[in-house]
Amino acid sequence: MSILERDIIVALVGNPNSGKSTIFNSLTEANQSVGNYPGVTVEKKEGLKNHRGYSINFIDLPGTYSLSAYSDDEIVARDFLINGKPDIVINVIDASNIERNLYLFTQIAELNVPIMIVLNMIDILKLQGKTIDKETMSNLLGVPIFAASANKGIGITSLLDYIVNVLEEGKLKKQMIAKVDYGENIKEEIDKLEKLILKDSQLSKFPKSWLSIKLLDNDPLALKLVCEAKKKSVILSQLERSRSHIKEHFGKEAEIEIADKRYGFANSVIKTVVKKTGKKKADISEIIDNFVLNRYLGIPIFVLIMYIIFKFAFVFSEPVINVFEMFFEWLGNIVGSIISEESTRSLVVDGMIGGVGGILGLFPLILFMFFAIAFFEDSGYMARAAFVMDKVMNRFGLHGKSFLPLMISINGCAVPGILATRTLDSKRDRLITMFVVPFMVCGAKIPVFALITGAFFSSKNQASIMSFVYVLSVIIAFVTAKLLSTTLLKGEPAHFVMELPPYHMPQIKGLLLKMWERSWLYLRKAGTVVMLISVLIWTVFTYPKAPVSKNLTKNEKAMLQLKYSLAGRAGEILEPLFKPIGMDANRVVALVAGLAAKEVIVSTLGTIYSIEKSDSCNSKSLREKIACDKSWSPLKGLVFLIFCLIYTPCTACLTVFFKESSSSYKWLSLIVVGNAVFAWIASFIVFQVGMLLEIGV
Repeated sequence: MSILERDIIVALVGNPNSGKSTIFNSLTEANQSVGNYPGVTVEKKEGLKNHRGYSINFIDLPGTYSLSAYSDDEIVARDFLINGKPDIVINVIDASNIERNLYLFTQIAELNVPIMIVLNMIDILKLQGKTIDKETMSNLLGVPIFAASANKGIGITSLLDYIVNVLEEGKLKKQMIAKVDYGENIKEEIDKLEKLILKDSQLSKFPKSWLSIKLLDNDPLALKLVCEAKKKSVILSQLERSRSHIKEHFGKEAEIEIADKRYGFANSVIKTVVKKTGKKKADISEIIDNFVLNRYLGIPIFVLIMYIIFKFAFVFSEPVINVFEMFFEWLGNIVGSIISEESTRSLVVDGMIGGVGGILGLFPLILFMFFAIAFFEDSGYMARAAFVMDKVMNRFGLHGKSFLPLMISINGCAVPGILATRTLDSKRDRLITMFVVPFMVCGAKIPVFALITGAFFSSKNQASIMSFVYVLSVIIAFVTAKLLSTTLLKGEPAHFVMELPPYHMPQIKGLLLKMWERSWLYLRKAGTVVMLISVLIWTVFTYPKAPVSKNLTKNEKAMLQLKYSLAGRAGEILEPLFKPIGMDANRVVALVAGLAAKEVIVSTLGTIYSIEKSDSCNSKSLREKIACDKSWSPLKGLVFLIFCLIYTPCTACLTVFFKESSSSYKWLSLIVVGNAVFAWIASFIVFQVGMLLEIGV
């Protein structure tokens, strides 16, 4: 079937920070779907684009430095290139860091897939006083080459034409892709393995040259394939002889010699095609990094950046939040006036609108916060933050790679944060990281903190309070990690090396897409899980019904019902335990409900204050109702925040933790009971000291 008779499948592959995802976002715009690859937690992105009569399906493969099978990212990218049958593989290369990027190209070339190269960040290369001879490079590598600057949107529209032209003209069918010359000694060993692979029916479906090289490269998945093959013993025997021969000849392991040959290939290409154009301009990235990566200034700058994110989010979201709160108040009044039956009206207005409205009322804050975080991610700063924090994390027994799970959890979700610990090789490092991930301020906790912060602290102090909570979460995580690494999980964390991308101005379109992708998960959860739990919370607060009495006021009837209900009774039973940390029965019930999902704390409080028609508080928004409730105080609000930050993670988080910790009931019990006890002790100290000093009472 010719390319003209079907859709086009285009796979984008490249190093992390090469600008691959920016190109993907520009090509596909809003026509994207996001999910996970089966069996792994790696994000799967697809996007459709109709162009010149073609339906082009772009697949954004995970960013990876190589196609070795040491991480889920590498495995997913490699499996798709082998089994996904793409019509074209676009290798996105950062032109300003071409050597490392060409290393990946050498491995893609061995898969015998149709390739073209997109040279991205070509403008940054020019600032370095260099240029690339595209025509010579294309002839050397045997692949079509296109230049672009994704962060400025340069060349993106023309790229679609170029892709279609390349396919229509059949250039990819005539490709003679340049491969690495490994030399006669290694080539002889590759030939020996190829002959044996061809004789095995299970292995012959894979590119024989690629599989042979991967076996010499000591690749885990390649070895697994051979161990499941019919001619397993013969191939493994030959592999052992081949690796021994290479080590004897070169004085080093085969995988090291193969890597050297690949880098040698990349260097020879660079020397031929990269030309100096004149005086090198000042490198902005180096100038900024002198401050950002400074041993004394790095962490204060990181704290300042986080403060800027919160300040931006609070200042710009406040007017929109007020509109949202007014809308849900108006909606509740309208629906209440339409529904005449009291129980149904209470279910819809108090349970559904009151519960979910508390969550959605804070949705603008989530949007602005995700936008600000996306800005610093795409600008290149967050990679520096990882570099700066790595030095600190090692002192507390955390691996450098632990920063990624922690960052995923901050403003995101602890569940993917725990799953992201799979990138850590040591089981010890994984366990320590999994224990501290739930302490991060995830997206589910933000509405709780925003609610209490908005209720008790002035607008000029809200960003400072949120910054304090974030810093406190990191301190708690690091202290916990140190405690675990010196007691139950002794050992030294390994170090890691990371690449710092050049700084650049992010695209607004890309920021909006990233903001919406993350916010949509929050919105979807509010419309499903939170809605169901809100109804459940309303039920346990509404039944059984309190005895009817005509002598009571409306407010007294509401208070009696709260006390008489299942939730009220449960709260009263647990209240003595929480009394020393300044919490009443209602807050206890909200915290218990938060075990299902932390944002449910807000919806539970929303339901409670919707049912409880207080005569002393005529305020409309949930924040105002809490602020004028005499059972609260700024000190109690702060204690509530601290308890919410530390106590037992949500059910989904615990389920994933249990699976990822090899279904260990010992570790599960520790995180469930340990976190709850830790939260109580920390809250007790803060509350009692605050009462003693009369701070915020």
